[in-house]
Amino acid sequence: MQWTEEAEAYFEKVPPFVRPMAKKGVETYARMKGIGVITPELIRLAKEKRMGTKSKAGGEKKKKPGNWGDMNRSTSRLHPEISTFFAKEGVDSLRYAFEKKTAVHAGAGGTYLEKDKVLETWAKCMNKVDPSKRRTVYIHIPFCRNHCRFCGFYMYKLEEDSSRTYSHGLLHEISMASEMAAVQEGPIHAVYFGGGTPTDLEAGDLERLLVCVRKHLPLANDCEITIEGRVDNFTEAKIDACIRGGANRFSLGVQTFDTKVRRLMGRRANREAILELLGKLCDRNQASVIIDLIYGLPNQTMDIWQEDVRTFIEDTELDGCDMYQLNIFNGGPLANAIEEGTVPPAAQISTQAEMFSVGRQMAQEARLNRLSLCHWGRSSRERNRYNSFTRFGATCIPFGCGAGGRLHGHHFFQEGELPDYFKRVEAGEKPIGTVMKLPELTAFFSELVGCMEEGTVNLRTLGRKFDLDISEMFKPLLEQWEKTGLVIHHKNGWLEMTEAGEFWTVTMSQALIDYFGLMTKKNK
Repeated sequence: MQWTEEAEAYFEKVPPFVRPMAKKGVETYARMKGIGVITPELIRLAKEKRMGTKSKAGGEKKKKPGNWGDMNRSTSRLHPEISTFFAKEGVDSLRYAFEKKTAVHAGAGGTYLEKDKVLETWAKCMNKVDPSKRRTVYIHIPFCRNHCRFCGFYMYKLEEDSSRTYSHGLLHEISMASEMAAVQEGPIHAVYFGGGTPTDLEAGDLERLLVCVRKHLPLANDCEITIEGRVDNFTEAKIDACIRGGANRFSLGVQTFDTKVRRLMGRRANREAILELLGKLCDRNQASVIIDLIYGLPNQTMDIWQEDVRTFIEDTELDGCDMYQLNIFNGGPLANAIEEGTVPPAAQISTQAEMFSVGRQMAQEARLNRLSLCHWGRSSRERNRYNSFTRFGATCIPFGCGAGGRLHGHHFFQEGELPDYFKRVEAGEKPIGTVMKLPELTAFFSELVGCMEEGTVNLRTLGRKFDLDISEMFKPLLEQWEKTGLVIHHKNGWLEMTEAGEFWTVTMSQALIDYFGLMTKKNK
């Protein structure tokens, strides 16, 4: 496939960490149209296709059922053009309070720095001691054996030599950064190997990476070290290698135990294989073992969802479980399959709300510990540190192709193209692709979002901490949300989510951030 110079220059505007997926989408669109040369106009047309717009005059958008939106890893906004503040009145607030979910994760965004400032900014931040009390490391493994339909994070297919070659690059990158002040001057409390599929690496490479992390990074005595993976190809040799290397937490993407729904979504292992592997992990008794479940998948009825939750509670000894709402990303394999009619539609948001309610009730009746609005723990072994800390804006040092991190008021995004990643690492250079400077009040926004994700926030205390009268500023929203049954605002300053508010928390958190920006701008 040939790219014109103008197209390549146009594509430079795309953040590096999403270029592989975006490039694949453009070339797929070109092949579908029988076009062999990529131009800026073709890129725009492919983008319109991905966004679900008509390329005819007027640019009218198609209205899609369910929880559809755009994959934006830098802001997590599903619908960047929508700022929803007030809930609908006179409706069932659990199912219909808002038209759409506005973001995957609520946040305030930021401003991208010029390309010539990227490495300079990284160096300044890394040479400065980090005073944060919550410090994490994220290590990205960008390979998968296949692209599951529901997933928005696929980057590269695992090839024969991928594990050895990539691990070698990671080992070098980690050792290069290990002596920097921002790394060494303070303990690391959580390390997360994410992807992609980390468990697709070979056993020896998994162990070498874990040993490298323990050797070069100042891990706290109680550091949580998570290996993310899936059931398929997670052999006993790999499990043992991870444990020898020091992993103390496994997070497996099960999504559903139902074999038919799994096969529809591109998952290979059946129910029996899942339960067998989970049993082996738990029998090791060496690490916390948790799974992800997703509600709202195509062909996943309420009965199937209830059976998924029941299986976790009654048929396993797992330490925890995340129950996530399905997001469908425009241009992704699931969105394309639904639009082409090869896969049935996913659940409407109102049905997802009912599934959320059922999962919540079953977990509460089983007396599980609620670590966040979507994460449940069965034992004290499960702490969910990485996710909890990053929600509150913790420092995160990134390693690997496509990794993202956060340090000293900046978001750092690493190169998303493997050749560029390898070239820069081999040259002894940190492979940062883009940098986003975060807003001045990012610490406030992060704490607000973190508290909301736990179901309660004391607005009076939070406002005093940042010298802001947010109780008064947010009053119009809070009064309307209380009227519509989303929150209970107590006189002592505590804001408590109702069941409906819990389901819509991300949308409400984003609304508070957007409303704050609107009101502070208005008052300047």
